Amino acid sequence: MSVLVPVLPESAPFSPAQRSWLNGFIAGLMSRGEANAPAVSSAPAPASVEEDEAMPWHDASLSMEERLKLAEGKPKARQLMAAMAQLDCGACGYLCKTYSEAIATGEESDLTKCAPGGRETSRKLKELLAVIPAESVTVRGAVAPAPTAKKPPAEKRATHLARMLQNRRLNAPASSKDTRLISFDLHNSGLSYKAGDALGVYPENCPDTVGWIVEALDASGAEAVPSPDGGDPITVHEALLRRYTIKEPSSRIVKLLADSARVPAHAIALNAMLDSDGDGVPEGLEILDLLTMFPSARPRVEDFVAALAPIRPRLYSISSSPKMYPDEVHLTVGVVRYLNKQGRQCKGVASTYLADRMRPGQKAKVFVQPSHGFAPPQDGNTPMIMVGPGTGIAPFRAFVQDRVASGAPGRNWLIFGDQKRDQDFLYGEEIEEWMLRGALTRLDTAFSRDQTQKVYVQHRMIEKAREIWAWLQDGAHFYVCGDAKRMAKDVDAALKQIVAIQGGMSDEEAATYVAEMSKSKRYARDVY
Repeated sequence: MSVLVPVLPESAPFSPAQRSWLNGFIAGLMSRGEANAPAVSSAPAPASVEEDEAMPWHDASLSMEERLKLAEGKPKARQLMAAMAQLDCGACGYLCKTYSEAIATGEESDLTKCAPGGRETSRKLKELLAVIPAESVTVRGAVAPAPTAKKPPAEKRATHLARMLQNRRLNAPASSKDTRLISFDLHNSGLSYKAGDALGVYPENCPDTVGWIVEALDASGAEAVPSPDGGDPITVHEALLRRYTIKEPSSRIVKLLADSARVPAHAIALNAMLDSDGDGVPEGLEILDLLTMFPSARPRVEDFVAALAPIRPRLYSISSSPKMYPDEVHLTVGVVRYLNKQGRQCKGVASTYLADRMRPGQKAKVFVQPSHGFAPPQDGNTPMIMVGPGTGIAPFRAFVQDRVASGAPGRNWLIFGDQKRDQDFLYGEEIEEWMLRGALTRLDTAFSRDQTQKVYVQHRMIEKAREIWAWLQDGAHFYVCGDAKRMAKDVDAALKQIVAIQGGMSDEEAATYVAEMSKSKRYARDVY
């Protein structure tokens, strides 16, 4: 005889996951005493409870296409996870696994939180949500969302207000680029790191942008709004400057603007950005641009702040070794400044915060993000090939420092590229010193604008194909750091071409060889 089990209504003051758990708990209580009837009848167990499952796509060295292929046929949350950057950086407030689970169950609607994955990830998440059937758990005939793991509490992350020690430009004055060596004091901080790790920095927004947004909303900035951490109320100005993201428009912000637009054409245009068949907000447009383009869309400033996402930390590959700098951490920061499609001068939030608005002696909130397999070989005798153009040099400076400090005898080969040797040879003097001391066995450079035909790091790889193959045959580890959209893909293609030609393999065999390198941690990428 079955027992009628009550189910909490959707209007109950609980999140979907809480209702699901409570419904299951009630079902268990009500079913005690039933001889052979299970307390909960359900579909196959959701992926969120499969703690010991293998997740081969959770590998940042794989391309999105490779990750999605590995996740084919897996539960919805796992396929969503495969679209993410696999860095577990925590910048979104989750880990890759828990963020995907929150999206799959409907607890999280913002698909733009994976900062390392960027627009490519948000687009793929949107596409997957449109084609993968929804998953649910049935509790005594009632359907409730599958439970999801909770966000890691922000307060559990070990952070430190670190004093800036150095803010030095690395490019020559005539360079079109602005790259900085930024260093922080970690003495008595309680933070520790190793070569290959990243440093998370909580930035502040540009005060000018804050002022323009406040003005556009016809506010004073002194209005009181709730603090995101549950503390005392703060001013709108404080909220926009230090607490919330005011650059990338989330779907929640776009919806708020659409709902508040007094001109029908403005509402239609904004709602079109939310259409599931579209690409969302056109690339390059920021919140301030939307406010400028749609002047009739003017929500209350309190509602505007409430719709913003909390400000996210930015991750930078650490470019120093604790064996050489035990009380310091160094970053190599490329400063981002550009004109967007609206002709407005835009700035990278964190890079200009560090380069332009901080001075030595001032403090920034930082934390260490451990790497997942991106580190020098444990065996100091193992050869390393490091491909790092531009700011991609960052972790490899740490790798070589690590080996110099520990006296590791393994051979080290650096392939570095940038625009012009006399203006953009980042850490050039230090690298040349490594060559003189024998810390670097080989150095190959690709300065793209020093000749008529542009030359990039992948071209140098092809030129040195025989030597690269010989190093790989000797067990060398191959590392790449830098731009994921172009450089990392080109380097990956060049590596497979070298393996195919030098190893006498078919394209498929070469791809399998490189995949095995990745699986055995001999091929690692730190891409962004």
